[in-house]
Amino acid sequence: MKTRTWILIFAAVFLILAGIVLWQYLGAKPAGSAKIYADGKLVRIVDLSKDGEYRVESAEGWNELRVRDGRLAVTAASCPDGDCVRCGGRNADLPIVCLPNRVSIRFTEAGEIDGVVR
Repeated sequence: MKTRTWILIFAAVFLILAGIVLWQYLGAKPAGSAKIYADGKLVRIVDLSKDGEYRVESAEGWNELRVRDGRLAVTAASCPDGDCVRCGGRNADLPIVCLPNRVSIRFTEAGEIDGVVR
């Protein structure tokens, strides 16, 4: 094949991948609340529209959380590695997890139905 053909193929693949990435990140809706689990049990539901600070304790340790400008971040933790602190403020998509302390934070959209009981 000619060089021009390879350039066109490369450009088309690049544009398709860029479109997928933009659709994934720009299409994400901000969450309305966050569900905080410790030791596998729901301990708190936090409204992300209200700023505040919270402390979550589990059998393994503690995590301090801060909600500011619709984003939730772990500001301090008793775990040795601190990965949960370094992940920064989030408000959609990926959960925040502190494996040593057995704490996880999952984001839910405003008005999202969690389940139906009959």
